[in-house]
Amino acid sequence: METPRFRVDVQVDLGLFESAIIGFWTLADVTAFAQAIGAAAKRVLDKTGKAPVSVCDYTQAGTQSKEVADALETMMRAPAVRSRRIGIVTGSMLPRIQAKRLLMERPEVRFFQMREDALAWVLAPDVA
Repeated sequence: METPRFRVDVQVDLGLFESAIIGFWTLADVTAFAQAIGAAAKRVLDKTGKAPVSVCDYTQAGTQSKEVADALETMMRAPAVRSRRIGIVTGSMLPRIQAKRLLMERPEVRFFQMREDALAWVLAPDVA
């Protein structure tokens, strides 16, 4: 049996979904991930009336191929998967650089080394 390449957990009461990207992906992984986080975002929106916040664990991600990185960038710009705040937890430098390149000019995205810090930031009250 193949090891899952991502995980998505929804905590509707917090208006949050957490995801993890694991290993090296194919385009099929990007498609499946987009469907999973789209469904997670919809669950939160339907229950709370607000776009979700999210934390993405990128610590186990490999450096993706250009084709996969481009598909991820396109996916992240889709309104169906957008979050009000996204905290990305990164490990090694190369995946961090790639993730930052994919999400340039996105004020709702911040990078963290610890999940707890990312979670605290995304769950902090919105500033008026």
